[in-house]
Amino acid sequence: MREVCREIGNSPALRPFTKREVMPGNLRGAAREDFIRDAASTYHHQTCTAKMGRDSMSVVDGQLKVYAIENLRIADGSIMPRVTTGNTMAPCIIIGERARNPPGGTQTASIVPDSINPGNEQNE
Repeated sequence: MREVCREIGNSPALRPFTKREVMPGNLRGAAREDFIRDAASTYHHQTCTAKMGRDSMSVVDGQLKVYAIENLRIADGSIMPRVTTGNTMAPCIIIGERARNPPGGTQTASIVPDSINPGNEQNE
């Protein structure tokens, strides 16, 4: 598989878009294996593991409360029912903001501990 990826990247069809192979360069054998092992990582934005909804697969309700567990809410990307087509940062910020200030609801307690936010000042 490694060689197939290298062949695709160095193919004539992609040559107009590249100048040269930068990494891993001319590594062979164990050195190339080490490079791949150390350099490979996922670029996934983990989401949708605690889906919000009303069906049997849902973990949280519309107020971000975990079903069957009192006083527990989830306010991160895991509550999204489907993966977004764009970056997940903006939706995660909105989820956090909505958890703190639900539409039509009362403001929840600050999630910033008093030791970090002396005087419990609101950072609006």
